[in-house]
Amino acid sequence: MRINHTLTLLLLLITSFTTSAINGTQEQINITHPDFPEPLTFNISLPAGYSEDKDRSYNLMFDFHPFADTYLRGMHDWMSHNGEWPWLKTIFVTPAAGNRVGMLFDESGKSTPLLDFFEQQLFPAVDKKYRTNGFRIISGFRVNGTIALSALINKPDLFNAYIAISPELKDDYVGIMSTAQQKLAKLNDKPRFLLLTHGSTIKEDHQQQDYRKLHNILKSSAPQQLEWHDKHYKDHYFMSLPLVSIISGIELLFDDVNSGLEATSPISKQGVAAIIKHYKYLSTEKYGFEVSPKDSINNLGFALLKTSPEKGLAVFRELVKQYPDDAYSHHNLAEAFASLGDYDNAVKHQRDAVKLADKMLTWHQKRQQKILEDYIAKSHNTSD
Repeated sequence: MRINHTLTLLLLLITSFTTSAINGTQEQINITHPDFPEPLTFNISLPAGYSEDKDRSYNLMFDFHPFADTYLRGMHDWMSHNGEWPWLKTIFVTPAAGNRVGMLFDESGKSTPLLDFFEQQLFPAVDKKYRTNGFRIISGFRVNGTIALSALINKPDLFNAYIAISPELKDDYVGIMSTAQQKLAKLNDKPRFLLLTHGSTIKEDHQQQDYRKLHNILKSSAPQQLEWHDKHYKDHYFMSLPLVSIISGIELLFDDVNSGLEATSPISKQGVAAIIKHYKYLSTEKYGFEVSPKDSINNLGFALLKTSPEKGLAVFRELVKQYPDDAYSHHNLAEAFASLGDYDNAVKHQRDAVKLADKMLTWHQKRQQKILEDYIAKSHNTSD
């Protein structure tokens, strides 16, 4: 078995963080249920800045394994601390150790009392107490991965995104294999995301055929509104799969947020208005929170500068018009002028970028100031 030693070391470092080293706070919420004499306790992990930024709401990620909290918090802290890229700040919900709510799970798949509990009690209680924005992710390993798949096909409005890692499927466990084709075909009302992953270890030998069958079901029956990915991590150990899968899933899920459209994409070729319309759809339909079109507009503008400078400048002027208070909109207009050798206009617009960067992180301020100084020097050189 080949191992990516760099990735393995990174994951070990991330998950070795102590609780005190991870930003954010952790609380607990207790929920009563008639089938249990004691309240059901869940851990609520709040991201850094939650207490200070009281006007902001957050995505929610749920994992049914109590140990998942440790690696989820560690990876999130690392992958979100530098400007929330690639992981947007998120609230995590996991069962506390000793929580016996899993006893509600119906392994036959003929009823869904566990999912009913999530839908009717757990998430309403979390949403009431914490500033969630309605976008929910579920991740799960082995049987918990099966629960994620069950949620997708039986309670499709419970989550927006699903990461199912080595789910148990053999012998039609939870009725996934016998009902997936029919139920997946009905998921055509709104965008959803699924990442299905597995490896080639001895713990998965018994259901490799089921994995292939589920892949084919997704290929033939999943509607266009379901963005699905099936990854076979044959080069990783079994216990590494949750961490590798979560990283991959988060990158894929939030790619629309973190990466702009290519200038050659069908949408970008239609111009700025089409790009803005597309991102409005992503904001209102896919995510439920605002997703900026700025990166995509930038990509189009810089591509046009190479073939049609005036059209490229027009794109960046429109960007500043749409986002007049954004430092990088002014910076990119300045960069466009600089790329055409017009350093006087580059200096003019870069000064605006420096002013607007005043409330950004220090490294942004220093970067914008350094670029301004470079443009001023070049402007003086061209005028001498």
